[in-house]
Amino acid sequence: MKKLAKIIVDVVPIARLPLSGSQSFSYLSDLELPVGTLVSVPLFKRKVEGIVTGNRPDFARLGNIELKKVSSVIQNDLLDTKQIELAQFISNYYFSSLGVVLKSFVPKMVKARIAKNTLPKISPTKASPIALTPEQQKAVSEIAKNISGFLLYGPAGSGKTEVYIHSILKMQKKNPALQFLILLPELTLTPQAIERYGEYFPPEEIVILSSNIPKGKTYSYWKKIKSGEAKIIIGTRMAVFAPFKKLGLIIIDEEQDMSHKQWESSPRYDARIVAKKLAELHTCSIVLGSATPRVETYFRAQNKELTLLTLPKLQLPEQAETPMRTIELVDMKKERWNKPFGAKTGVYSPISKILKAEVAYALKNKLQAILFINRQGMSSFSICAKCKTVLRCPKCQRALIYDKDGTYKCVHCSYSTSILHECSNCKSMAFTNVGMGTQKIEREIGNFFPQARLARADNQTMQKSGAQEILYKKFKENQIDILIGTQMISKGWDLPNVALIGIIDGDGMLTIPDFFTEERAYQNILQSAGRSSRLGAKFPGRVVIQTFKPEQEFFKIISEDNFEKFYTKEIKEREALHLPPFGKIIKLTCQNYDQKKVAEKSNDVYTKIISVIPEDILVSEPQDAFIPNVRGRFRKQIILRLSAGENIPDDLKKILISLSSDWLIDIDPIAIT
Repeated sequence: MKKLAKIIVDVVPIARLPLSGSQSFSYLSDLELPVGTLVSVPLFKRKVEGIVTGNRPDFARLGNIELKKVSSVIQNDLLDTKQIELAQFISNYYFSSLGVVLKSFVPKMVKARIAKNTLPKISPTKASPIALTPEQQKAVSEIAKNISGFLLYGPAGSGKTEVYIHSILKMQKKNPALQFLILLPELTLTPQAIERYGEYFPPEEIVILSSNIPKGKTYSYWKKIKSGEAKIIIGTRMAVFAPFKKLGLIIIDEEQDMSHKQWESSPRYDARIVAKKLAELHTCSIVLGSATPRVETYFRAQNKELTLLTLPKLQLPEQAETPMRTIELVDMKKERWNKPFGAKTGVYSPISKILKAEVAYALKNKLQAILFINRQGMSSFSICAKCKTVLRCPKCQRALIYDKDGTYKCVHCSYSTSILHECSNCKSMAFTNVGMGTQKIEREIGNFFPQARLARADNQTMQKSGAQEILYKKFKENQIDILIGTQMISKGWDLPNVALIGIIDGDGMLTIPDFFTEERAYQNILQSAGRSSRLGAKFPGRVVIQTFKPEQEFFKIISEDNFEKFYTKEIKEREALHLPPFGKIIKLTCQNYDQKKVAEKSNDVYTKIISVIPEDILVSEPQDAFIPNVRGRFRKQIILRLSAGENIPDDLKKILISLSSDWLIDIDPIAIT
C-alpha cells in the first residue's frame, strides 16, 4: 500500500440505510485502501463495518468541513470488483439497501471449531464410467462448447445430473482452473448431490454452502473458493454470494422450485436472476434443469432466449414395453360413500382403500413408499366444540394447528399454547381438529401398518443440524419403509427402491387464491410422482393422487403426465391476465402494529402511484394480505403489473425509493396473496 498524505476513502456501511439517502460515505485514511477492503468506520453515534468502494486524493473543502477517519482496517481485498458489481445490481433491481446486500457477501470470520463432524462425508471413490445416451452426449457437447443459457428439460430419472457432471468434466479438461456452481433448492438434496459429485471429483475440491453449515466451516469454505482451491461449489441460494475466482458454469437444479427465491427478508432476491447476472460477470454459461420447468422459463426456451435441451426417460431394453409409472386418481367422495374405516363414529380415514392396498403391496414386496402432504402438524385448523370459534394465533391471527404433544402451534411464529388451552370466546377446553398434516398421516399409517418403519420429514423434524443427511442415509439404505413429508421430499431424490408415491390431499394445493397456485401444485405433484421408480420390466412405479374433484381439468392433465399440455393451457391464461412472462409484478406490503396507520399509509402511497404511472401499468387498490396479521403487525398490500421488459418509470422509482421502513418491496414475488 502506498503511503500518502491524506486519502479520501468511499465506504458503504454494512447497515440498513434509507434508499432515498446516500448509500456511501467519505472518510479520511492515511493509506490508500484497496477496493473491497473491510473496514470499521464511525457512523453517526456508533461504529459499523463497511466495504471500501473507492479512493481519491484529499482536497481543500469549503466551510471547514471535517471528515471522520477510518477507525481500523479489518481485512484487505475481502471482496472483489465482480462481487461489488453484483451487490450493486441486486440493490438496484430489488430496491434494497446496498449495505444490507453487502452483508450477504461478507462471511463471519471465525475459526472452524474442532468438533464431531456432522457434515456429509464426501466419498473419494471414483465412479464407474457411464455410457451416456445420444441425447445426453448432445447436451454435454452443447453446454461445454457454448457460452449461453440452457434449459435442460427431462423427466425424473432422465439423467440430468449425469449431464451436469460430464459437462464439468469436459470443461475441466480444457481449463483445470475453472470453478463450477451447483445451486440446489433444498437442504434435503445436499447429501445426494455430495455423494454423486464426490464419485467424480476429489473431496478437497468440493465445498458446501448452506444455512446449516457452521459459521467457522463456512468461512473455511469461503477462503477455499476465493483462492481457487475449491472447484465444485454445491449450495443453496446463498452460494451466489461466494467469492468465485473464475466460474466456468452455473447449474440451477430444480429451477422451478420457489426456494430459489428469498422472500422472508431483505434483500428479496431470486437466485435465478442473480445467477444470470453472475454468469454475465464471469462470461460463463448457465444451465437451468427441471422435469417441470416454470412456465416463464419454458416460454423463454420456446422463444430461443434459452437453448432447449431435452432428455427422454432412461430405460433398459427389457423395459421398453412397460410404462415408467402409472398415475391413478382416487375419488375421495366415493370413499366416504362406501363408509370406510371409522364410519360408525363419523370419523373418516384420510388414507383411501386404494392407497392403503398399494402401501400394503409395497411393504409385502420389501419396497419403499413416500406419502406427500403439504402441511405439517396434526390438522389444518381447530375449532371450539362448543361455540365453533376457530383457534387463532394472538400474534398472527393465523389458524393454530394441533401438535401431537397436545399443544396448538402457529406455523408463522413461535407461539404455542399450553396443554390446558381455553377458547378465547367461551372458555371451553374441548376442541375439534379439522383437516390433516404430516403428524396425522404418520399416526394413521402407524395404526394401519404397526410393523412398518416410518419417518417424517417436515420443518419440525428437519431443524437439527445433520437431520437431512441422516434421513437420506437411512432411506437409501432401506432402514425406512414409508417416508411421510412436505414438499421438501418432493424433488431430487432418485432412489431405486421407491415404488409408490401417495399424494394425500391433491385439493389442498389448490386452495390458496393466487395466480401461481396451479403451476405450483402441478410442479409439486409431478415432482413427487417423479420419485417413483420402475422395478424391472413388470412393475412400473405407482402414483396415487387422492382428490374430491377428479373431474377437474387440472387433475385430468396431471393424470396424463403431459407437461406440454399443461404449459399450453397456462400460457394462454397468463397472456390474457398480463402475468409473467407477459408481465412483471411488483408487490408492495405495508406493515405496522397500528392498524389505522397501515390503512392511512397504504392509501397515501396508492394515491401517489396512480398519479404518476402511465395507463399501461395496472395497480390494485390496497387490500388486506392473505395473512393480514403476522407477529402482531397488520399488513396491506398493493400489486403493480408492468409489461414484460418494461423499465420501471422514473417517477414510480422515486416513490419506491422514498418508502418508509414500514414497507416491503418484493420484485418478481413468488405469490401475490
